[in-house]
Amino acid sequence: MFGKVGRIVRHLEATGAGLVPDHALVVDAPQERAVEALAGVRRGAYVPVRALLAATREEADWTLRDECVWSLAENAVDDGAWLEAWLTESPDDPDALVLDACRRIRQAWKVRTGAFAKDVGAERFRAFHALLDDALPVIEAAVAASPGDPVPWTAALTHCLGAGAPREVFDACLRQALSRAPHHMSTHNNAVQFLSAKWYGSHEEMLAYAAGVAADAPEGSALRALEVVALLEVGLDAQRSTPRDRNGAPGPEQVDAIIATALAYSASRPPEDREARHVRNHLVWELNRLERWTEALDVYRSIGRYVTAFPWAYAGDPLESFVTFRNETRAALAASIPRNGTVPAPTVPLPESAQPQAALEIAYVPTGPQRASKELMLCGATVRLAPAGRWTLMETAPSQETPGKRGRRATLLRLEGLAQVAETAFDEAGLTTLVARRESSEAHGLTVVTKGKTTVRHRWAGPGQTPPQETAQTHAELLVAAAGGGDVREVARLLRDPGDPGELLVRTLHALGLPPLPAGFGERPEILADARGATVHQARSLWQGMKDFMKDENEPNPPLELEGR
Repeated sequence: MFGKVGRIVRHLEATGAGLVPDHALVVDAPQERAVEALAGVRRGAYVPVRALLAATREEADWTLRDECVWSLAENAVDDGAWLEAWLTESPDDPDALVLDACRRIRQAWKVRTGAFAKDVGAERFRAFHALLDDALPVIEAAVAASPGDPVPWTAALTHCLGAGAPREVFDACLRQALSRAPHHMSTHNNAVQFLSAKWYGSHEEMLAYAAGVAADAPEGSALRALEVVALLEVGLDAQRSTPRDRNGAPGPEQVDAIIATALAYSASRPPEDREARHVRNHLVWELNRLERWTEALDVYRSIGRYVTAFPWAYAGDPLESFVTFRNETRAALAASIPRNGTVPAPTVPLPESAQPQAALEIAYVPTGPQRASKELMLCGATVRLAPAGRWTLMETAPSQETPGKRGRRATLLRLEGLAQVAETAFDEAGLTTLVARRESSEAHGLTVVTKGKTTVRHRWAGPGQTPPQETAQTHAELLVAAAGGGDVREVARLLRDPGDPGELLVRTLHALGLPPLPAGFGERPEILADARGATVHQARSLWQGMKDFMKDENEPNPPLELEGR
């Protein structure tokens, strides 16, 4: 056991080479062309979206159109006033109709939830099917309004999946969609799902379909690696306590061939390539499952910032699942390398977003500096503390660390940011901590850590990165509870505002009643060095930390090093 832990401690930091920091990851980031238009609907303005969707239809840019329509449909489920206004003004508009069709399908699936059928109550199923019935005439109207458009047919395929449509109906819809766009990834993804064992097909049929699509796909197309998407569904089925299809699973040679094809496709595309995102996110899931850690880390490097909702939503929140899987891959690779061995160097070019950079952070800890310092005894982190009313402001203080000595505990616990420090140090004490973060001028964040776990990880990154209303509401409630004050509705509104990220962070902290950020925050590190009453908590050895922590409560805490004024 200690040998394994020792190898992890020794090699873990090196496994992070070329990986994008956790705070920079985004899920289903929209194309740049769509960002401003998608942000407009957050303010109730649909005119920019109407122009964008009309352009995608005229240009036959079905990939962008499909992405925008389903993203907007998700938004309209939360707040559909802008879509209702559009439909009232132009009831026959083909773009408004396809949006309405997809919104209705999203509403139905939201009611059903993604749970297994056995876990969905009878009332939910009745509501689900009633909403699907209501969506059908809208789908038919969208198909009629835009005859050459495959996107209404992808809505029809999703309807077939939920409604349990007869096979001949599904096949007819699939033919219609493919006659309009034979190499449309969204269409083929729907077909893979319908033909999977968990729905209405089998492993053998699904894999055969994916293989046929891959063989017919153009050179360089992501569809050449579609089989890895189907392979993931086989793996998920095998992990269930009662697999649906015990036959038809591919043998080791077929699995290796599918993985090799997907790896070759990934290697042929540049890091953070938009077209490769879907394949790469499925591929790395499979590499994790197969314990091919070195190859998996290279694919994580190629993914860069761009996480896709699936397959990670199968394991819970997509972003949290991605981070968890990536961390597990790093630890497993580190453990597999001999103590005196070397972590394999990255074999893919370094994405610009993975260039070494650290977020500038300030944590709000709800106690005084002495108490905070005591709870930090066993943490292994060197931080600077400054009093701010009933709060203590905290930042990392690398300038106060011994050069070249990061500390084994800091490495093992992955203390790479203040949220991780708070998770480790303040768990038992129950000190709910908020962390304000500046990643760049275009991205700021606010995190809540409660009982050793990050419960909110909000990120302002301009238009196109605003959360759904339900998520914003939940995060606002947690932020208000953590801060001990604030208007939930106002905070939720700020979380969904697509405006300037730095300004929104400042306004949110004010709305929560928190002390303002120190002057100059975000311009340079260690901003608290100039704060009145600032002190440094120096990292201690584990033995010394235990001795200091276990001192009698009546004894004073070890003195903090005073600096500042």
